[in-house]
Amino acid sequence: MNNRCILVAEDDASIRCVLQDALRMAGYSVLTAADGRAALELLLTREIDLALLDVNMPEVNGFKLLRIMARECPGTPSIILTAHGEEGDRVRGLELGADDYVVKPFSMAELLARIAAVLRRSPDRPKAASESLVFPGGRLDAKTRRAVLDSGESNPLSEKEFELMRYFIAHEGRLIPQEELLIRVWGSMASARQTRTVSVTLARLRDKISPQAAAGFENVRGRGYKWTAL
Repeated sequence: MNNRCILVAEDDASIRCVLQDALRMAGYSVLTAADGRAALELLLTREIDLALLDVNMPEVNGFKLLRIMARECPGTPSIILTAHGEEGDRVRGLELGADDYVVKPFSMAELLARIAAVLRRSPDRPKAASESLVFPGGRLDAKTRRAVLDSGESNPLSEKEFELMRYFIAHEGRLIPQEELLIRVWGSMASARQTRTVSVTLARLRDKISPQAAAGFENVRGRGYKWTAL
């Protein structure tokens, strides 16, 4: 038993029951809510390790919950459940602070993997401003905003280069859609959607980090980017 508590906020009773049973079988403690208002009460009164939020709930929808969570319980990780084809919902959820999303209908194996990945990352947040993050052949120095290589080389990074590499390190091994990078690193997709912002910044970054770390990047055409520590 891992003692992690998951809040399942889902108005569809059949889906809610399936999620509850699967999560308990996986070793999680589970709290459930049939609408957003009940979910909010649990978020404000119970110790929640991760909130699984359906976007379209009565009373208080998933987007409103994300806004309230950002103010009242910052740092509590969240995954939103969205309908197939609703790209706008996924983008909006990420902009409001969701850590990840799963599209209905989803496989339980995928959902459990995403929950585990978000929970693995959550103890590391928020990162101290002075923290140095390690990659193969070097590290990021947050104080100087430099890539300090084991070879002795020290390369200054722009703000976006630094934040981009830090985000990849925090999400090592996960395929990250370009839209997520634009939201989380640049803060918005509005002005960057039609540009090569991510690819250009990544190309500059790869020239400044170690060859080992640079080789860990993968561009999955049409899907996003992945970085793996080789």
